[in-house]
Formats: sequence, structure tokens, C-alpha cells
Amino acid sequence: MKQGKRITTLLVAIMLTAVLGCASTAKQEGTGEYVDDSVITTKVKAAIFNEPSLKSAEINVDA
Repeated sequence: MKQGKRITTLLVAIMLTAVLGCASTAKQEGTGEYVDDSVITTKVKAAIFNEPSLKSAEINVDA
């Protein structure tokens, strides 16, 4: 029974380390976040460019 608890504790520790090791930090965004931001920025820029009443040269998009 003690060996089962040790194995379970070890597996939980390994899983926790893996999850925290793959998490993005405040200083560096993850790959998925970067791709999502790029897609959103591109869609917004395209919508602004296709709107003739807007001065698209004066609008900056930052995600």
C-alpha cells in the first residue's frame, strides 16, 4: 500500500512539473497565443483596409 502511494505521488509530481514547464509566462507568450494574436490582427487589418470610409494609414492594430 505504501508503494502505491509513493508511485501516485511521483506521477502527480511528474505531471505537475510537465504542466508548469509548458505554461507560458507573463514575459513570453506561448506559440498558440502568438498564432491567435496574429490571426486576429490580420483579420482586423483586412476589415479596416476594406472599409473605404476609414483612413487605414492612420490606424494601428496591436494584439
